[in-house]
Amino acid sequence: MTAISKLMGLILYYIYQVVHNYGLSMILFTILIKLLTLPSTYKMQVTQARQAMIAPKIAKIKKAFPNNPTRVQEEQNKLFTEEGINPSAGCLSSFLTIFLLFPVFFVVLRPLTYILRLPVEQIDRAKELLTQWLVDQHLYEDIDKAAKFVSGRPELLLLQHSKAHPEIFQSLAGFNEKLSGFDNTFLGFDLAGMPSLHPENGWSFTSLMLILLPILAALVYLAQTIITQRHTRKTNPDAARQMGAANAMLYLSPLMTIWIGMKAPAGLSFYWLVNAVLTLIVQLLLYKYLSGERLERINNKEKEKQIAKGPGWMQRMMEQSAQMQAQQNGGAANHTQYSDGDDGMSRKERAEYEKKLIEAARKRTALKYGEEAPTESDSSDDK
Repeated sequence: MTAISKLMGLILYYIYQVVHNYGLSMILFTILIKLLTLPSTYKMQVTQARQAMIAPKIAKIKKAFPNNPTRVQEEQNKLFTEEGINPSAGCLSSFLTIFLLFPVFFVVLRPLTYILRLPVEQIDRAKELLTQWLVDQHLYEDIDKAAKFVSGRPELLLLQHSKAHPEIFQSLAGFNEKLSGFDNTFLGFDLAGMPSLHPENGWSFTSLMLILLPILAALVYLAQTIITQRHTRKTNPDAARQMGAANAMLYLSPLMTIWIGMKAPAGLSFYWLVNAVLTLIVQLLLYKYLSGERLERINNKEKEKQIAKGPGWMQRMMEQSAQMQAQQNGGAANHTQYSDGDDGMSRKERAEYEKKLIEAARKRTALKYGEEAPTESDSSDDK
């Protein structure tokens, strides 16, 4: 995690060297991250759209085997294989969103280390000077309590006190000069500040914005959740009904955003807000793009590509799990082909399908042992 934080801090550092504004740097940084994760986001949206297209077939599978979840899973996996759908495609996007949150938090919490790139020794010495000053000003009874306060968010406190009380660090050569040139504001409010319902210096534009940032981020995430659910109900009603507890978690997420945002530097809420707005824009554009005839063309292209590539690792694991469960239950039943307007195979179709299965099995065996692959005439002779 430290290595990722250093990398992200380095990116922010170079962006800041160009724009010389912390807030604008954070916006450009978030756009860059969103562009890097866009291919994975696109894959995830394509997969969801394609799964919505075969939702009626999945519904027929569930209707055919209402009391056999193992068979339902098995047939569903076979359907995914036939349609060339990899359920795990695009999962990287969701993983990266969560994975990158912690490095961003560390970078926001330690701008002197990751953005200004000050030496550790200089930062440690500045912390000692600030701790002693807090005791000398009778703001804390003893050095231990003052040190505990400073250790909570040391670099943000150093940044604030360097601008408000530069005399604290006069003995530290070049420290005030470096920090005074760091523009950590955006539209007039301090992104290094902490939101508070009881601001020390009374209510102001900055103190109000510090509280509004996590609330605005939560509202955008809430709008994203509502739009996602409406789209799912429209394109895949069955999946929307099955979300159940997941829906509740989606609505709890905005509340968690407010709770965490009120306990973290404003820079984190600002990142969340920018990220939420960009995510919502990308989502709406992809919903518009992945529709109608274009979706049909994309589906056919992805189907051919995925069938040629073979099932993904998650799909293979699901198939293996279903096969093991079927063996434990005494063997799986014959495959059923589900298509629009059909509830199953006719006897002729089943005979042809079983014939193809036997031929495919013989070819695999021949290839395995280096024999000549049997032909259809060979299969007929065996009969």
